[in-house]
Formats: sequence, C-alpha cells, structure tokens
Amino acid sequence: MRILLLIIFTLTAWPAMAATTFSEQMTAFRAQLLLADPIARYNLIGINRAFPRVLLSPDSLLPQTTRYPLKDIRRLYQAAQKCQGPWPVNPQVTEPLVFTRAMCNNTQLPVAWFSRSGFIHPGGGSYAAKYVEKYPARRSELVRFFHIQERPKAEPDSLLGRLQRMDSSAVEALNGGAKALASQNEMWIRVGSYYHLYAAQQWQPLVAEFDLHLTPRGEQDFCLARVGNICWNEEKAPSYWPYLVGALIIINLVALGGWGFNRWTVQRRLMQERMLVLQILTHELRTPIASLSMTVEGFRRKFDTLPEPFYDEFRRLCEDSRRLKQLAEASKDYLQSNQKPLGKETIPSIEEWLGYICEEHQVTLQVSQDGAVRANVYWLTTSLNNLIANAVKYGVAPVEVHAKVSAGRFTIAICDQGDLTAKDWKHIRKPFVSQSGLGLGLTIVESMIERMGGKLILSGPPTTFTLEIHCDATDVTSG
Repeated sequence: MRILLLIIFTLTAWPAMAATTFSEQMTAFRAQLLLADPIARYNLIGINRAFPRVLLSPDSLLPQTTRYPLKDIRRLYQAAQKCQGPWPVNPQVTEPLVFTRAMCNNTQLPVAWFSRSGFIHPGGGSYAAKYVEKYPARRSELVRFFHIQERPKAEPDSLLGRLQRMDSSAVEALNGGAKALASQNEMWIRVGSYYHLYAAQQWQPLVAEFDLHLTPRGEQDFCLARVGNICWNEEKAPSYWPYLVGALIIINLVALGGWGFNRWTVQRRLMQERMLVLQILTHELRTPIASLSMTVEGFRRKFDTLPEPFYDEFRRLCEDSRRLKQLAEASKDYLQSNQKPLGKETIPSIEEWLGYICEEHQVTLQVSQDGAVRANVYWLTTSLNNLIANAVKYGVAPVEVHAKVSAGRFTIAICDQGDLTAKDWKHIRKPFVSQSGLGLGLTIVESMIERMGGKLILSGPPTTFTLEIHCDATDVTSG
C-alpha cells in the first residue's frame, strides 16, 4: 500500500515540480536578459500608430475576397474597366466604390480620405499605393498609408526595416502584443508598453546557460510554453514516459486494473482523434496545395490589369490559399481543444448562407423554415461542401439540398437520385475502403458533426445524407 501511495504521489507531483522548474528557468532567463542594454527600444503604442495592423499583415497583400460580397466586387471591377455603370449599390462596397470612381473621374482624393479608410483595396495592397501609381506626385504625402512591403526597403536596423523583414508569425505576434517574439535572430521582449530588442550574441548564450531550447512556433508539435512566435522547451528535458508506463503496470498488478484500463481507453481514443486530424489534413490539403504557386504574388500586383476571363481562376487560387491557412488553424485548435466543444459563431440566416454554398455547387436549395443558428461555421461549411461535392460527383442528378430550422435543432439534407440505403453506411464510411472515394470524406464529416453535438444519417433510396445538429434554445432562432 505504501508503494502504491508513493507511485501515485510521484505521478501527480513530479510533472508539477518539473513545470515549476521550467517556469523558473524562463523567469530567470528574462530577468538576466533585461540586465543587458538593448540594441533598440520601440513603444508599442507608437508602432500601432505609425503602422496600423492591416498595413503590417501579409494577408493584406492578397485580394480581400472574404470582406466583400463577390457579386458586388465583380460588378465594381467590370464597371471600372470602362469607367461607366452599372455601379454596385451595396453599402458594404461604398469605400471601394468611392475610390474607383475617383480614379475613373480623375478626382483628387484628400489625405483625410486615406486616413479614414480601411487602408486596403479589395484587390489586395493599399489604396494609397494604387492611387500613387496614377498620381506619383503625391507619393510623399501618402507613403505613410502604404503597406510596409509596398514602401522602399528601409535600413535593416530601423524600425521599418525590421518590420519589413518579419515573417508572418512574427507580425502576428507583434500585432497581438506578445510578451516575446523572435525575428531575424533578434529577440523582442515586451516591458510594459515598450519592446526591448536584443541581438543574438546577447540572448543565445543565456538560452544555453539556463538549459532552454527555442524554436520557431510550428516547427515542432510539442512545446512546454508558447510565447509569441517562439516555442520554448528544456534543452535536456527528462523523459517521464518510462516511469509512467512502469507505474501503470505496477498499479495494474496491485488491483487497479480498472483504472489502468480506463486510462488506456482514454489515451487510445485521443490518439485515434489525433490520427483523424492528420487524415483530415492529408485529405483536405491536397487540393489547395495543388492550386498554390509562387506566381500568386506576381498576379496580385497586376490584379487590376488581369483579363476578365482570368478573374474567377485567380479568385479560386486566392480562396484555396486562405482555405489552407484556415484549415491549419482549425486543426491546431482541434488538437489542443482537450475535448472542449468547438467554438460557435452566429449564422443570421440558414437560407442565405446555404444559398452561397449551393450556388457554388450549382444545386437546388429548398428551405422550409429559415432562421438563425449558432454553429462552428468552418467545420460545418467543410462538411456540407464535402457532402454536396460527393453527391454531385458520385450520385445521380439532380441534387437537392433541403433545410429546416426549428426549436432545439436544425437539419440539412443532401439528396440525389442514387440507390444507397442505410445498409450501405457501414461500408462507405470506412477510410480508404470505398471504391467510390466517399470513405475518408464521410469519416471527416461524421466526426465533425458529432463534435458539434449532432449526427449524420444515411437513408434511401433516393440517396439522402441528413445532417442533424441539436442546439440549446439560445442557439436556434426560427424565422
């Protein structure tokens, strides 16, 4: 009994003691580094005033296809080619409309307009840079509204030079006011509202002295601590797995087999879910990655001069790039969720939201009762796109989508004229087994729907996949 108690104490106390030691190492490293003279100091408030976040973010250089209604941006683009209507009337595109008409009518926009604008043109890049292309004489007064990558390359040891050389993870950390970040071998440490910058020869010896190991975030899966864009670990972190396995075996031998079996079951289930995420990444990333190329940036700079027939192709290329980033972020959150429910967002109208999806796949939509719901929009959209694409590709036309919102749940049914029945469900949902290519996709969909508190049902003929999600009363509002 004493041995058992000792084992349990070791299992519970050892990780806590190790975490405390690692925390002390990080605290000591920071304290020692702050004793050195920084090579530069920058006020975070001053950075935000001089360089608004959108003028730092690399995403601002890409077409802003998610910020504006596509049909209105397309109409604006078509009208801009000939500088004549019909012009879009949607209030969401008022700012791009004012800019486009000013360019067409040779209207001089005041500096105040650029300072009040959202800075970024729907085609990517800043309004100011596009305006200066036509009116180069105004460059000096408008250059402060340029994206940092549109400005002339600054001296490496200047603030602008350092910002221009930052990668996207460092920019994201800076915009979020991270306590520490790394860029170009320089360590940025936040002290109050200031960032103190230290050269590699100042911080790297201290990392070794305190037995720490730093890598850019994302280069490895495990981090004892994530701060800004830095993954922190111990240089010689001891492995606790042999002790843990040995302890579990001993506990099993002293009549705690039930607890050990439960522990093993939970670990096995977690491993299966993480393997599923890897399958999701493998499956979902193939199409976006195949669409991406190094020419995106070159096309973006010439976006306004692209022939109209190429507009849809370029839009899809940009959307695939954004989808890839969203998928990576969503998968990361899933892995780190610790079985917490997926986050929810409000969909004001199921009919309007489904309309865009069905229009993209060119299938018929019927909504018997509209309403607002709260759900995880990314995974719900991914699941629906998968089901509809399967119906179009492997089913029998015509394909129809039926939806209904009612108190306590909402349902979406994807129906084609195929002859699948509920008896086929067990076979077609097995990953890598189905000859038709449905297996892995349906495994993804079923897992995501279950995480959202719902279920996926196959019935037929005709082949009908019904997605049913149960919600709290506050999550559903019938229209």
